[in-house]
Amino acid sequence: MNAMHIAKNQRPQLTRLQGRGRMRFLLLPGLVPDAPETFLRQQKLFLTRGDCEMVTYPYVDFSLEAVLDLVTDFVKRQERAGKPAVLVGVSVGGGFVLEWLRRQREAGTVPALAGLILVSPMTCPQDLAPLLLRLWKPIVSETGDNVQALEKGRSFFKSLASRSAAPGELPTGVKGFLSLLTPQGLSSLQERKLKKRIEATLDAIPPEGAIARCRALESVPGLHVGEKAKQPLISVPTAILWGSKERHTLNMEGPGTGVLCRPDLAVRHFPDVQVQWVYGKDGEEIPHASLIKHDKAFKKPLSDFLDRIDRHTKGSRKLAA
Repeated sequence: MNAMHIAKNQRPQLTRLQGRGRMRFLLLPGLVPDAPETFLRQQKLFLTRGDCEMVTYPYVDFSLEAVLDLVTDFVKRQERAGKPAVLVGVSVGGGFVLEWLRRQREAGTVPALAGLILVSPMTCPQDLAPLLLRLWKPIVSETGDNVQALEKGRSFFKSLASRSAAPGELPTGVKGFLSLLTPQGLSSLQERKLKKRIEATLDAIPPEGAIARCRALESVPGLHVGEKAKQPLISVPTAILWGSKERHTLNMEGPGTGVLCRPDLAVRHFPDVQVQWVYGKDGEEIPHASLIKHDKAFKKPLSDFLDRIDRHTKGSRKLAA
């Protein structure tokens, strides 16, 4: 993507894919990589159930309000068309979905959704693991030149990032922080073409765009905020999938993660929820939001849940008839 194209597209972009089923999916990735890479190995599964719209965030700037407006537009379009709408949020994208739901609840609105899927959702900055929280705070600081401060502190970021990256592949600065939020870190991606695509995304995001993405997290206050915080967010079937090795990216005792990883607590926000920890076929641990490298481990729980939504919506239509 060249600089002129980036400059002309400062709003989230949608990639639309036509599927075979009647459901409609809005797929929101984390801060990186873009949706076409994040959902590359899951999109066929979604397309067997219906059309997909994948969100790609702008590179030079970032507006949380624009993302939330896009979600509102998607849900309203599907409601007018009489199609079952399903929101799918991964990592920070899951946090954006949760913030949209929180605002809908505060406004007294019940969204017309058929289902909700959250993969490794981060509800607020305090859900970040200590390493990432320490990297994030200087990036969003209001004092001084953020980019200059990051460059001066390059060796400090290298020492921190070395805990989560393979030797010889130590991310630095803003892009280093973003790379640590990729599904499993670039160092563990063996597929050369896919790795290059993700690296190209990181390279295409200028410092001001990366800082804007990081600052967007400040506008996601968490599930516990609001006058109606004790009320459920939504009652539709909800699946929350966690990698069994989240701790390098998320603090699983955070204000949001500590609630949503426990069925007995998550049910307060989602009355019809299933919470699942995802492992590999031989019991190996799965990293944060690893839909790319560990796509097979996620396919069965996703497929089972989509079947459940399909049955639920068919039953609802019969009752309405």
